[in-house]
Amino acid sequence: MTTGVPNSRSGSIRLPGSGLIISRLGLGFAHAHLLDAATRHALVHRALDLGITHFDTARFYSDGLSEESLGKALAGKRSSVTITSKFGLLPTPLIASMGPAAMPARKVRSLLNKLHLVPYPRRSYAPEVMRRALQASLRALNTDYLDIYHVHEPLSDSAISDDLITELQKAKAAGSIRAVGVSGLAGNIDAVIARYGGAIDVIQSSESGWQGRSWVPDITHSLFADAARTAPGGVLPGDSVRRLLTDALGRRPEGAVVVQTSNTARLAELVEFATG
Repeated sequence: MTTGVPNSRSGSIRLPGSGLIISRLGLGFAHAHLLDAATRHALVHRALDLGITHFDTARFYSDGLSEESLGKALAGKRSSVTITSKFGLLPTPLIASMGPAAMPARKVRSLLNKLHLVPYPRRSYAPEVMRRALQASLRALNTDYLDIYHVHEPLSDSAISDDLITELQKAKAAGSIRAVGVSGLAGNIDAVIARYGGAIDVIQSSESGWQGRSWVPDITHSLFADAARTAPGGVLPGDSVRRLLTDALGRRPEGAVVVQTSNTARLAELVEFATG
């Protein structure tokens, strides 16, 4: 497992609630299905070259392809990285098994969802679903433990039971996960944190929306996506990207930001902004 002490030169930080040491920038892997295998592999290895050692995935992402791809790319490097995965949003097993046909199937699923014919995403936070998802994630990632395991986007605390929290604590005690987390929109996870905060080691939310709440996220995401919604043409200029990233890291000196890009040059630029 990853050990050591925070090193500002390499851009690492110790998360206060869990004691985990992760890189201040993490690489999100939500859209693995949009990249070919060679590009996915190259992206992960470029991240490692740049000092990014924290990787964020979920069982839901790309219907399992995200975890599988990340597991292959990180082969032989497990002891030098940290991995977050999540459960609760359910992948579609049929699409996951379709290979090259998965992309058009995802488009059909999206259309059916827009027409309100097929609800998507589906959710389940039942303890038995968590146990199965955890084992599937461990197999796909080719590891025997996850550094952080998040409850993925619960809509309220009513979705989570005391039995689920007990099962997560059992998995932590068994060494299958190092830290229990919750990841979601700030307004949705407020009640979860209020009710189960004592059992939650890591909080992850979008960068927008958490300010002024009773908690501070350990990790944020969607920094640029949120800002781009109000930018002319939906495109952020380089100086805005730099400012957004440095401000986000400055607001939480003991926190990290997960970024997402398929462009290795942009990834290098973000590392320069974060460490420069």
